[in-house]
Amino acid sequence: MIGMILLAVLAVLIFFGLTDRYFAKMGVANWVAFLIVLAFAVAAVFPPLTLGTVSLSYAGFFLPVMLGAVAMFAIGANAGLLRAIVGALSVAGVTLAARVAFPPVSYTAAIASILIVGFAGGIVSYIIGQHRLAALASTLGGIVLGDFISAMLFRFAIGNTVMFELGLNGIFDSLVLSAIVGSVTLEVANVIIRAVERNSAATRSAHAPVLYNTEAAEDNDFDDEHKFLPIGDADDLIPPAEEDDIYDEYFHDDIKD
Repeated sequence: MIGMILLAVLAVLIFFGLTDRYFAKMGVANWVAFLIVLAFAVAAVFPPLTLGTVSLSYAGFFLPVMLGAVAMFAIGANAGLLRAIVGALSVAGVTLAARVAFPPVSYTAAIASILIVGFAGGIVSYIIGQHRLAALASTLGGIVLGDFISAMLFRFAIGNTVMFELGLNGIFDSLVLSAIVGSVTLEVANVIIRAVERNSAATRSAHAPVLYNTEAAEDNDFDDEHKFLPIGDADDLIPPAEEDDIYDEYFHDDIKD
């Protein structure tokens, strides 16, 4: 229920173009993001795929695995990929701890697990990933991995379950909540960092105006650099040259390596 509500809100924001610049920074066209949200919403309605004692969710297992793999590929072989992998392992630890502390055997425990994984996992993915795609890959891969380990633990080590279930019992809700929390945390952190940098630059300009002007010009050159692997039609992505100064400063590239 939590995941579907959040997806509905996100779909409305995407439909009205309020997320264009955010997804453009990820190299994802707005219509592609809308289709991904729609795919998760539709997949959540379908019953899980059951093969004997194994039950796999489409929205909580198959789609996150595929989208996480695409995000990893889009990051490329660089430091961002390493951060995404380390972030995924860390988020998996958070997921495992939450599922063990609050086994989803009751409504209250399931909600507690969803909220812990959603908020703690999202913040951890931001802290380690430090980039939109890396944080998203950390969230998707980490929660799926943590769910897999906890399912193995419950089924074979503790033996308190008959079915081996992946992506069920609140994992879908945790995925959506964690991805949104990580994205919001990253944007808020960027706003704070930009405000601190602007205040620091203003302070320097009062003492060395010539030096400040030179540094400002260099900052503007850096802000114009957009490095991503486009996903979707390139025409749908916002060209850097058309971005106004206010949005260029606000949506400055994520925390530097």
